[in-house]
Amino acid sequence: MTTKERNTGPFLRPKRWFPKAQYKKVVKLCVFGLTTSNGKSLQFVVPKPRTAEQWAVDVKNKLVPFMKKCFPNRTSYNILLDGEALLHAEASKAAYRAGHITVAQGWPGYSPELNPQENVWAWAEDELRRMETGREPFAAWSKKVIKAVDKYPAKGKLVGSLAKRCQELIDRSGGALDR
Repeated sequence: MTTKERNTGPFLRPKRWFPKAQYKKVVKLCVFGLTTSNGKSLQFVVPKPRTAEQWAVDVKNKLVPFMKKCFPNRTSYNILLDGEALLHAEASKAAYRAGHITVAQGWPGYSPELNPQENVWAWAEDELRRMETGREPFAAWSKKVIKAVDKYPAKGKLVGSLAKRCQELIDRSGGALDR
């Protein structure tokens, strides 16, 4: 990436981070990220296309063990998820119930200002740009995505700042926080 491209806004930068021939063969990369109130984080690549049944397996094999490890003295867990339909399908809900996970209800389906994890993605894009080494295979780049997300420096503050952000949004009648 050129210096000029690096200095443009994130939505104006070129999205081709790897050779053009590989770019055309790639399926969309999605990353599930969750940060807990004690600052621990879980992130893993979720291949697309994905079914609710496959997500339910991830809940059982990755999310539930992670929550048990983070909160060994708890028997149930509350989480906040965005509006991704896959996360709220019946098979997913059954997996949450089996793992004693309750998903916050009544939360806006798309609320980046109220989703602590969204702060990580904005930071991770800049970190990925710093980690960029030029033309590399997509597989290597996808591993860097997880590394970038994991390096987020303020994990312990994400959930704690939520009450303040909620109040700011109420004060602004739902307007963007311009962060």
